[in-house]
Amino acid sequence: MKAVLLMSLTALVAAHWENRMILEVEQRHLVSCVVTVVQRHFPVGRTIQLSSTGDDQPTSVLETIHLLELWPLQVTGPSRASVSPPNVEKISSYIILTRNVADITVQAEMLCASASWDSRGLFLIVVTVAVPNREEIALSIIGELWHIGRGYNVVVAVQQDDMLNLHTWFPYSSQDNCADVKNVVLINQWITEGQGTFVREGSLYPYKISFNFHGCTVNLSALMRGGTEDEFYIQYFMTHNITMNYVNEFPNISPESEYVLTALLSLWARESDMVFGGLPLVVEEISNAEHTFPYFSLQLNWFVPCPKPFSCLQKISHIFSPSVWVAIVLVLFLVTVTSWCLATQSNDIRSYSTVSSSLYNIWAVTVGVPVTGMPRSLRFRLLFFVFVLYCFVISTVFQTFMTSFLVDPGYENQLKSLDEILDSGIAFGYNEDVNIFFSLSSDLRHKEVVERAEICVTYEKFIDRIRETSNFAIFAPMWIVQNYTNVINDHSTLCLLNDNDYDFIFITTYVQKGSFILESLNKHITLSIESGMIARITRDSGFVPKPTRNIIGVSGGYFVFTLSHLRIAFYILFVGQGVGFLLLLCEVFYHLRLRYV
Repeated sequence: MKAVLLMSLTALVAAHWENRMILEVEQRHLVSCVVTVVQRHFPVGRTIQLSSTGDDQPTSVLETIHLLELWPLQVTGPSRASVSPPNVEKISSYIILTRNVADITVQAEMLCASASWDSRGLFLIVVTVAVPNREEIALSIIGELWHIGRGYNVVVAVQQDDMLNLHTWFPYSSQDNCADVKNVVLINQWITEGQGTFVREGSLYPYKISFNFHGCTVNLSALMRGGTEDEFYIQYFMTHNITMNYVNEFPNISPESEYVLTALLSLWARESDMVFGGLPLVVEEISNAEHTFPYFSLQLNWFVPCPKPFSCLQKISHIFSPSVWVAIVLVLFLVTVTSWCLATQSNDIRSYSTVSSSLYNIWAVTVGVPVTGMPRSLRFRLLFFVFVLYCFVISTVFQTFMTSFLVDPGYENQLKSLDEILDSGIAFGYNEDVNIFFSLSSDLRHKEVVERAEICVTYEKFIDRIRETSNFAIFAPMWIVQNYTNVINDHSTLCLLNDNDYDFIFITTYVQKGSFILESLNKHITLSIESGMIARITRDSGFVPKPTRNIIGVSGGYFVFTLSHLRIAFYILFVGQGVGFLLLLCEVFYHLRLRYV
């Protein structure tokens, strides 16, 4: 009896050690398989996220990878602190050790809640317990990870007998296999003989985004059908063999932020795979969605009233400064008195013997007409010669500037900066859609802009206000102002602010987080921009820049001199005739008075 008990105990101990040895061999090969995948496929120097359910395998995997000193490690799991502090950098490599679908659900939800989650990263999921239906468990795990976190570069390692089976999936492989996980593919196997090795060479993470989508349907939401962006994307869908299915056509909701939020809600609810139609790039709103490269840019500028041209009379009066005009009058007076004194002392000709006759002759020299008589004495001739030279210089300068001002009298000073707009006291406004640009700015001037600005429903109303009052400014997209001024054929009332106070709104398309079509969309957008397709669409849409105001003056290389440019001469003539008539009346009244006294 004792011998039988001893033999049974010995058999139990041997079986225990044999099972333990088998488990150690399986665990060693599992670690070797994971480390080999990491060495071959995970980018060196990038953080690896390790998630486990609390068994012993994570320690062995972690120790082995850590000894290689090639990857920073971050560990999550029950009652386990992270090896590295939380990092907002996108983590592109994941190792998830799990036991069943329920565990992977909890782990995926925990990882997706992190800001570092990258649905396009590389995922290696290892089932740490033996399961009878390896393909079914792999299909369930891949489907769950796709449903929760939109991860698709997934490899599931499932143990079976003396090997590890590695499964993955390929979206859009046929018309019946689009974006839903319906089957898995055995991509490789790890043999647990000797040191262990893969059965086949090749990548476990091949490129999965096919150029041909095999007619699979993509659900679209757009602001309007048949718009510019609709035309732009039709070529993309035709090239990639994608069936378009419009599920929503959103109304033009105002303000723009509410419109963007309404569009993104359809993505979050997974009603749409893609939304577009004049959607601005709003970084704050896309935590649960992704966006393509911007393909249109709308420039917003300050537009102010154009300066009005000076009148010829006003500009000619400013040829010389007031002090120069005073000096000219003073010289005329001094030369008149001096010539009268010289004529009196030297008994010169009678043309300069009185103050009035002397003033008459000096004025004749000034305007360049003949005098009634030439001086005879040497001193008088010298004075006369110097004064003629003086009048020649003054007249030359005056005529040069006068000719220039007749051709182009110039313009009044224009507002040149936002500071001048605020200091001038004129009213200004903009559309509610661009209010966020000023509200989020740290510039103190923009705080004042928000407080004083008027909100417009349509830009056309404010443009007309500038044209009518010339006492208003707007912050508006350049293409809207240009198109409207083209329609009304008036480019002379609105001018750009002369400094660089502007903003850009980038137009983009939003897709679901982890969408397969994002990469091919970005390639299509990049090629379209580089080939000039976007520029052609912009040109055909009528967004063609034109001058903000007309150039007044030279046309066709010559200047047409009309009667209107001689107004200053007629004004002087009328003033002179009026003064002469008044003097005549005074003399008549004076002689009549003497006759009757």
